[in-house]
Amino acid sequence: MLNIHFINVADGDSILIEDREGDRVFRMMVDTGRKELACVPGSQRRRAIDYLREKKITHLDVLVVTHLHTDHSGGLGSLLPEITIDDVYSGFFPEGMGERAPLEPDGQKTVRGLIECLNQWAENVDRLRDMGCRLHTVSGTLRALPLTPRMSVDIICPNETENAAQRLVWKDMLHGLPVPEDLKYWASKSRNPGSLRVRLTYAGRIVELAGDCYGCVWEDENLTPCDILKVPHHGDAKAMTQKLAEKLRPSWAVISCKSEYIPHKDRPSQGVVELLRRAGARVLFTDSFSAPWHQADHWDSVDFTFLEDGTVMAPESRDGNGR
Repeated sequence: MLNIHFINVADGDSILIEDREGDRVFRMMVDTGRKELACVPGSQRRRAIDYLREKKITHLDVLVVTHLHTDHSGGLGSLLPEITIDDVYSGFFPEGMGERAPLEPDGQKTVRGLIECLNQWAENVDRLRDMGCRLHTVSGTLRALPLTPRMSVDIICPNETENAAQRLVWKDMLHGLPVPEDLKYWASKSRNPGSLRVRLTYAGRIVELAGDCYGCVWEDENLTPCDILKVPHHGDAKAMTQKLAEKLRPSWAVISCKSEYIPHKDRPSQGVVELLRRAGARVLFTDSFSAPWHQADHWDSVDFTFLEDGTVMAPESRDGNGR
């Protein structure tokens, strides 16, 4: 039996996957949400560490960090005092201990944000190394990782050449070497389109966990329809294209977002939600998002269960009527 928990971490991502066989539970997490969350009345949002505490989980077999934005990687520091991890997959790891990029208080906002993320990530990677975790740099797509006998996992790198160039820029920044401003800006803005994606296959069912990889980046790939899509980039206007929606045709689409609509980012986007619905998806939101075109649900996580015969138990079918 496979359980997938899309944790309500508000405007961020954290997904817990559990493959249960007898007394053994294999646990994998994709992204860790933010380090801190503001309390909002009516929202059941919580940090990833708080969710794991409530479930009495103290160990992860695998962690995948799709890219270095604080809403995806920032919560790792809160996990490490309490959660042990065997293997960590990411597109970038600093080469050595103690590497930090010099702060640029007068630099561009996006570059300042990149430096903050890099230094936070470097600090956490130092802690992972101290804990003896195995660190795997995803420099190209990894197919059918042998993580469990019943679950196949692909970790997909969208553009190997650009991701390699990005790693070189980040390496020089962490070494304190001079990097042209345009390269730093590019390496910051390319984090979302360079986001890793995770594809799970279990009992003939397919789950696409798309990180923040914009729809236009992977719409031309050779894709097959999926059962569940974690919509990229929190369902904003860049998340999906008609071409991608027609290829994926998900039965369910999960948007990880906060309860408040973000106008300047059009997040979540009504146009994207309608595009997914026209493609046949039931669209679920992790937080208590409401809009004139959507009535709020209230979740601490959006949970799916896959049975070994391929039946999917979705949030709307907990009465036993799976699909």
